[in-house]
Amino acid sequence: MRLSTIVVKDMVRRKRRVVHSVLGVSIGIMTVIAMLTVASAGERVLRAEMERYGPNLTVVPATARLDVELGGLTMGSVTVGETTIDESVLPEIQRVADDLIRMDMGISDPGPIAIVAPRLYLPAAVDGRNVTVVGVYPDQEKAIRVWWGFSEGEYLKGPDDIVLGSVAARTLGLSAGQTVNLLDHDFVVAGVLDDSGSNDDYLIFAPLATLQAAAGKDGMVSTVDVRALCTGCPVEKIADGLTGSIAGIHASAVRQVAEAELGMWHSMRSIVLLLASVTLLVGLFGVMNAMSAMVMERRKDIGIMRAVGASRRQIVSMFLYEAAALGVLGGIAGYLAGLLLAVVVGPLVLGGASVTPVVAYVPLAIGLAGAISMVAALHPALGAARMKVADAVRTSS
Repeated sequence: MRLSTIVVKDMVRRKRRVVHSVLGVSIGIMTVIAMLTVASAGERVLRAEMERYGPNLTVVPATARLDVELGGLTMGSVTVGETTIDESVLPEIQRVADDLIRMDMGISDPGPIAIVAPRLYLPAAVDGRNVTVVGVYPDQEKAIRVWWGFSEGEYLKGPDDIVLGSVAARTLGLSAGQTVNLLDHDFVVAGVLDDSGSNDDYLIFAPLATLQAAAGKDGMVSTVDVRALCTGCPVEKIADGLTGSIAGIHASAVRQVAEAELGMWHSMRSIVLLLASVTLLVGLFGVMNAMSAMVMERRKDIGIMRAVGASRRQIVSMFLYEAAALGVLGGIAGYLAGLLLAVVVGPLVLGGASVTPVVAYVPLAIGLAGAISMVAALHPALGAARMKVADAVRTSS
């Protein structure tokens, strides 16, 4: 009779002990899978929040401050360098950023990976009130500032449209559809932004080309925002690469609060996984006790098998086969229970965010449960293999 057949028959005969062993393993696996599934959903939520923070790189003109001294006395400092960026370098910024991302992350997609959104800041006046007008590429600006919403009107559509920040609209007493003169050019208010709590609330946005023409600033921009469209993009390397490759600019990485939150989430997950490991350790001892009890119950069977020629290796293999089967059952049960727990608890922890199954955790659950069961069964199995035939028969009689 094959060892696998003996194992199956013995498991069927000892259903209660099998259930207890499977339960011990599945509880530990359930804890791990539930935590990993909720953590995966939490990271997805945090990364989605990070997308709402706008650019992760800012490019400004490369300037330097020089101290002016006369006769040993410091007379102050002066800024040396251009105060604007030539618009012609934007394609080069796009190319360098995309190439660095592809090289670092092994991306073969030839399409644009980064969003490059220039801004031109200009002072203006409306009815004696000083305002700041910002020239933008409408599509690129909207793609970076995905959180923008409108209290009235709509986004930029025509070359003479402008969008007002919420505070700017209230201060100037303007609303959608009204006409306003800026820099000797008539603009139509297309929309008013919702309150965002950022500097955007105080600004007026206009199409870049129109603003450049009205102010005589053709081909000039003040800053360039860059958003890398990938998770884990090497923003520091991109910033260094842009600064070193393109003359006249300085790029810096924008640190976001969400990145710190993501680090805190990873730390919390590590702590909970450590606690889950303790649960797995308890499950390991539970399986070990169950296997030791099985060895005690089956002394006579072991003695008979040894008497008819079964080797010690076959005895060990029989118990390890049984442990592997218990592990597979415990892994499947633990994954399903952990998924159910994550679906129930996850939305409570993540503020209502949904939790979806992670199929990649199925082999992890089965493999981890199988490994725990086999490690737990190894000592009792070796003890059974070392048992002498006479002692086994005598003890069981």
